[in-house]
Amino acid sequence: MLATETMARNEHSLSARLREQLAVMPSTGAHAGPFPLRIFLVADLCLVWISAGIVHLALVALAKNHNDAWLYEVTRAVPLHLMFLFSVFVVLFADARGLYDFPTRRSYRDDLKLLADAVICSAIVVGAGAYLGGSPLSAVGGLTLALALTWILMAAWRKVVRSQSIPGLTEKRNVLIVGFGGLAHQLNRQLEQNPSLGYVVKGFVSRRQTRRPGDDNSDPRLLGTVDEISAITKTHFIDEIMICVPSDRNLVMEITQKAQASGVRVRVIPDLYGGIATEQPVEYIGQLPSLTLCHQTKPTLPLMMKRLTDIVLSGAALVALAPVFAVVTLLVKMDSQGPVFFRAVRVGKKGITFGCYKFRTMVANAEALKNSLAHLNERDGILFKIAADPRITRVGKYLRKFSIDELPQLWNVFRGEMSLVGPRPPACGEYTRYALEHLVRLNVTPGLTGLWQVTARQDPSFQSYIQLDKEYVDNWSLGLDFKILCKTVGVVLAGTGQ
Repeated sequence: MLATETMARNEHSLSARLREQLAVMPSTGAHAGPFPLRIFLVADLCLVWISAGIVHLALVALAKNHNDAWLYEVTRAVPLHLMFLFSVFVVLFADARGLYDFPTRRSYRDDLKLLADAVICSAIVVGAGAYLGGSPLSAVGGLTLALALTWILMAAWRKVVRSQSIPGLTEKRNVLIVGFGGLAHQLNRQLEQNPSLGYVVKGFVSRRQTRRPGDDNSDPRLLGTVDEISAITKTHFIDEIMICVPSDRNLVMEITQKAQASGVRVRVIPDLYGGIATEQPVEYIGQLPSLTLCHQTKPTLPLMMKRLTDIVLSGAALVALAPVFAVVTLLVKMDSQGPVFFRAVRVGKKGITFGCYKFRTMVANAEALKNSLAHLNERDGILFKIAADPRITRVGKYLRKFSIDELPQLWNVFRGEMSLVGPRPPACGEYTRYALEHLVRLNVTPGLTGLWQVTARQDPSFQSYIQLDKEYVDNWSLGLDFKILCKTVGVVLAGTGQ
């Protein structure tokens, strides 16, 4: 009796809290995560000061070249306290307009308008205050140049961030909906009608524990039952589970426990469950409130640094190695008939396929001959490798020995389909034969080199191959990537490729 009364009081207080939050939160609002808020806020502050520095240096250079007294006056008339106030007001106005809401929910055009609004309002406030405070008109002129450059740099920064698929920030999130009733379909419609929310519904899961004889499983959107949810989560690379049967508390707890083991976020539409979500904020998906019960944060800043490193190094390498590409192209053409580049369909992060490029090192009909050579395979399990493969051309032998054939994949790295470091992308035929525990290697972007390549390249064991990839995924860091890149140089120079 006492337990029942306590539960009732908890439900009453939690329901009151939910109603209170619903009353003050806008129907289209998004909860701002603290980390993305900090990263954009700090970036904007830095960009304001970078703009001021560029304007100052440019004006000094112009004044020296033209011996212009007015330009000298402008460079001296923009004191540090004005730029400090300007940077603070830019951030305040940007925050007031929701520019730091997380995740990003607006179009890039809307962002540009809001940025212009924040920068102009800040300039008006600071410029008017400076002028009324006795600062010369030249100070306002210098400030105007700084605000124009500030808007350009802030717009460019956001364009770069939006163009990258960054986990936890701009990457599309795969959603699995638990339930197949009216509320589940209403949620599905909300997500489909609001693509800017960044969610992709992969399917539904029935609330039943097991399939029953005679169940209608003809609807392809119904992926299975609750007892299969762990396998479904891995197979479809689910990022979030949204539960639309909140009245079944035991079911919610069971799903949450399974999700914690897989590192998947769980949302409930829209109950409170006797205090389990007391400290969780109410968030909105379209016009429907939800509560986050389980959430694993992504190392957003390190992942951004990893992507930036990929872009810079792969771009520089493509330019620097252009003469090598030209020489290899000529050698491949002279050695055998067929195209210079070999394009193979490979499976990338979360099962997305892409065209992976290499210099052709085999005869033109190599794929057609593969089945006839299956008895010579020197690898176990799914992998296929022959050391003295008769399909390899004379030039191809040397290209493979020093891994030169894989240099065109720098283009895949530059495009974002691959990374410099990560598990190797599997072929489609290999991917279709994966067991559930093998899919973990596709939770990250595949790489040009990886832990397996620098530690067990000649090991024929498929289990060793998978175990090393899992170790990389579980223990990833920028430091680990750097160590692998350094070791890769030694492995390539040693000529151990086949």
